[in-house]
Amino acid sequence: VDEGEDVGTEEGASHLFHVKGSSEDCCKGIEVEPKACMLNSNDVFVLSYDITTYVWYGKGSSTLEMKVGDYIATNIVNKSAPMIGVHEGSEPTQFWSLLGGKEEYATSLILSQAEPTYPARLFHVSNAKGYIAIEEIVDFAQEDLIEDDVIILDCADEIFIWIGAGANELERKHGLKMAQEYLESDPSGRDPDSVTMYQIRQGYEPPNFRAHFAGWDFRFRTARAGVAAGDGIRDANEVMRELEREHYPYLELSDGKCPVGVDPCRKEDYLNDDDFVTVFGMEREKFISLANWRRINLKKEKKLF
Repeated sequence: VDEGEDVGTEEGASHLFHVKGSSEDCCKGIEVEPKACMLNSNDVFVLSYDITTYVWYGKGSSTLEMKVGDYIATNIVNKSAPMIGVHEGSEPTQFWSLLGGKEEYATSLILSQAEPTYPARLFHVSNAKGYIAIEEIVDFAQEDLIEDDVIILDCADEIFIWIGAGANELERKHGLKMAQEYLESDPSGRDPDSVTMYQIRQGYEPPNFRAHFAGWDFRFRTARAGVAAGDGIRDANEVMRELEREHYPYLELSDGKCPVGVDPCRKEDYLNDDDFVTVFGMEREKFISLANWRRINLKKEKKLF
């Protein structure tokens, strides 16, 4: 928010500003949709109406964020309206009314800590250079969620593996594996069993993920195309077990859908030896010795192509 004309003084309109930052250089206010779901317990929010400005202090907000929120409310957003400070849990009815009603928002034990033991960390996973590389990004923002890659967000008690809409299968597999290895080798002493890992698809970000990005914009990179029902948010360990499976029943491979981690051009490789003989009427070695056109015809005949 920049100093200048009052912002949010349009008659009858509500404006909400998300205040977040760990230092004076990066603490700022960003206007977001005036909805209760945009709140989170770790930050400060300034809600401006034509006759009132509320400054909402999340349980885990810092002294700096409170100070910046107060300054925005009294000097930038609406200088003519009285400022009312509201601590999380003591909101008046009008506060929720101006946000269109009370909704679920991001809140947890970790988000409620002003000085968390494990600050959130973001890692970028990509094979754009021809090999898998992982790089930590400091002072991260929503713009760092690159849709062609994979992102690991460590939130202490939760780790999210974000899969961009354009990320390839190799990046997804390595992202999941790296997150698992990262947690197991964590020198901070966290108990891996106390941390929940989620794989989330682009466009399905939950509140506790969005809470770590200042001024989350729902219009920004929210593609959901091609994501199967129930695959938007999944337990990462469950996904890993699926990716590590070596064999699948014939019916599961031939029903028109391709299981997670299976190469659709090599479905026959995921049959165990007994099922392979039952389906093709020959041993795997003999099948491999056939001409390519013959193998393709057999796979089409058995609905494995």
